[in-house]
Amino acid sequence: KLKYNKITEEYNKLSTQQHSAKLFCCDFTYYISDNSNNFDLMMEVHQFNVKSLEQTCFDVLKDHLCTENCIGLWQFTKVWYIPILFQLKYEAFHFICENFEEVSLCVEFLQLEEQELADILGQDGLTVTQESTVYQSVLRWINHMPEERQGAISTLLPKVRLGLMDKSYITDNVLNNDVVKTNPESHLLVSDTLKVMSQPSLLCSESGINNTLFCHRLPNAVLLMFRFFSKTIEAFDYRTNSWITVHTHPSLEDSMTHLFFYSTVFLGRCFYIVGSGLRMSDPSNKVWRFNLVTHTWQEMSPMQESRYLMSVTVLKGCIYAMGGFRDDDGTSRRTAERYQPNINQWTFIASMNEERIRASCTTLNNKIYICGGWSNYRVLNTAEYYNPDTNQWTLITPMGTPRYRLGVVAYMGHIFAVGGSDGSRDLRSAEAYDPVTNTWYDVPEMVHRHSYFDIAVMNKKIFVVSCSTRNRIVECYDYTTNTWSVVFSGMDYNDCVRCCVISGLPNMAEYCSPHKPIIPRTQV
Repeated sequence: KLKYNKITEEYNKLSTQQHSAKLFCCDFTYYISDNSNNFDLMMEVHQFNVKSLEQTCFDVLKDHLCTENCIGLWQFTKVWYIPILFQLKYEAFHFICENFEEVSLCVEFLQLEEQELADILGQDGLTVTQESTVYQSVLRWINHMPEERQGAISTLLPKVRLGLMDKSYITDNVLNNDVVKTNPESHLLVSDTLKVMSQPSLLCSESGINNTLFCHRLPNAVLLMFRFFSKTIEAFDYRTNSWITVHTHPSLEDSMTHLFFYSTVFLGRCFYIVGSGLRMSDPSNKVWRFNLVTHTWQEMSPMQESRYLMSVTVLKGCIYAMGGFRDDDGTSRRTAERYQPNINQWTFIASMNEERIRASCTTLNNKIYICGGWSNYRVLNTAEYYNPDTNQWTLITPMGTPRYRLGVVAYMGHIFAVGGSDGSRDLRSAEAYDPVTNTWYDVPEMVHRHSYFDIAVMNKKIFVVSCSTRNRIVECYDYTTNTWSVVFSGMDYNDCVRCCVISGLPNMAEYCSPHKPIIPRTQV
């Protein structure tokens, strides 16, 4: 509805000489409500040269991107050479790859051209739980028009990472498949893959076998960790459960070496450091941005107020900073502000109902939820949400346990509050909030107690990272099993950490484990 209102605003600004554009507004609003695939309307508004209306329509298309229409939108953006559609083309293609398992079951998937499907399947960043899913999608696409598409198996099968499948699956489901058997080129490819599985040394020989068949695909996202004291940036690859050092202290700006107790967010290919301080009486309003593509630092416009140990999050392309320590008397704040990267400017929003430091926040359903924290020498169990459309904060049912230094994330449509301290000890407990019923319920306890940890959602799991007690520990929660498990543990020196999840970068390989062939499994 808000998008319709925005289109109506642009409609009312148009002059009578732009009657055709006015008609477009009505047609475009009907298109959104009808959810059809008539993307030609975007071409019409471009011809009217009404930039504000064009941007609004772009935003609407992007917001309505889903598994059922992403392929049609991607195909549409490839046809028209409109500058504003270049980013939409990237967004749609990234959405296809990141949600491939669901997209491959939709009707639009069966309408792809052969080369379009090959381009998708060949992406290192294609997100699939099992490589057999990619193979099955190829068969589904071919069987939709078998007489016309059987020959495409020679183009599509090399895009499937056969070497990542079980040998028994290849023998039973690929080698003996009728489409594969009737295509000599594809049958040879499968036979060669099975040979390598039996003799891994062939990968290093001059056999001519495509090593890509045995390479893991890149993860769709990685966990980026910034350490307070060592000033190193490291990335956690969940597919290999390994860490990669990305950036180290010597290359940081000299003026940044004092930063402690800051907050971090990921937005638009950049890693933001917001606020900092060495002690209660020395908070900072400075903001730094690290470009994850160019590996360069840049100081951005400062916040309106100096603060640190505040809570930060991203909502619809803007950064929000809430609470934190004051700069005059060391007490906590309830003020909040918003950063718009397109104009590099911070502005105040409505203040929270509570003063909060060391609280934690997240976003869900176009709202910001902030929970717990410390205020006036007491640990808080209160929680509230911010609605950017009304610029209002609303208190919700308090948590069952007072917590500060906790982790809060949106997960499976609920708000999870994990760990933290009740003022006397670190907590293993966790609880979750259902926004529909406005109630909290208990979640299984973590394996460990964590101090100065951070939390994020990645690969449909909650990840908790800490570098305390001379150990680096990563544990995750999986809703399918309703359990926590440790996925990484190793000796390390104590440090405070901040984390965020990064995705969609053109150079994602730099933040992942080395992209090399794995040792084939030889068991049948």
